[in-house]
Amino acid sequence: MSEGFYIRAVWEARPETPEAIAARCLRTFDTLTAFDPLFALWTCGRTGPIDLETVRDRYAEIVETGVSRDDWGEPEPGWGYCCGGYTRDLPPSRTLRLWCHAGSSVRTAFPNDAMFDTSSFGGATPDPDIVTHRIFRAAMLAIVDAWEPVKAGAYSRALMRLEKDRDTHFRAPWIQYLCPWLARQIEPPASALVEPLPDGGLLMSATTETFDVDNPKHMSVARDIAAAMAPLDRLPWPSRS
Repeated sequence: MSEGFYIRAVWEARPETPEAIAARCLRTFDTLTAFDPLFALWTCGRTGPIDLETVRDRYAEIVETGVSRDDWGEPEPGWGYCCGGYTRDLPPSRTLRLWCHAGSSVRTAFPNDAMFDTSSFGGATPDPDIVTHRIFRAAMLAIVDAWEPVKAGAYSRALMRLEKDRDTHFRAPWIQYLCPWLARQIEPPASALVEPLPDGGLLMSATTETFDVDNPKHMSVARDIAAAMAPLDRLPWPSRS
């Protein structure tokens, strides 16, 4: 647990304006804020900390400053924009980050992503109270609702070290989301906690406990989920969906 946990959601080429990206990012912040007081206050900004509530009416301007740039510093909006923020007025062990790269129209497998993590704050060990299935499930659903990804996974960094040599887009997860058209192509494992979602997507969890690579049951179910998703690696990426 000392190295943290994270969610990564990804999607394919989707050109979007700074205004559209700002609306998605604010939707994520607001959903999390409504979920738990842990997310009550956010700070954002690329050149220095800015209290989100003071700039939310012009947040698209913040997003626009995060435009991708070429080697000469010229804007390349086709490669997308970066935006996000941190929870504030909390000790490092309870601070969480949301960081998004969106608006890219590049035809690679997954040029856009949203990250939610615990592990960027001076090496602080995450408070066990924030590394829970309740918190990470809610964060994943908030990201899915706002960003409409193809897939999203929650992982511990210890788990990813074990998975690093697997050549796959679909690694063994703690929690896994699949969009509707991917969900229709797999048979979820009986060992996992499986939740069909209203949009037709699918949520699968290896455990409702905090994931522990030293727990054989946690690892077994995570690998069952990965095995169930193996056919998805045989699809063409970028997809033709």
